[in-house]
Amino acid sequence: MARDKVLDRALDRLRRPGTTLVLTHHAVRGRVFSIQPDGIRINDELAQRILEHSQVQPYDDGLLSGCTQSWRLGNWRTWTW
Repeated sequence: MARDKVLDRALDRLRRPGTTLVLTHHAVRGRVFSIQPDGIRINDELAQRILEHSQVQPYDDGLLSGCTQSWRLGNWRTWTW
């Protein structure tokens, strides 16, 4: 199986300390996924592939309880809030 360089680069960015995958809703564009704090927008297809990764975990709730809007890569037990 060939490696997916785009997915690998996105996961490498998420491995940086303090980095999260964030879902926001834009009035014109609709759903927008980005890697923060860099502000790198990614398409829905890549975001879904990242979310399928076994080490990507919800980080916190969005506006509504239980509606996750951010995710992090790694061991959630070691995260500090």
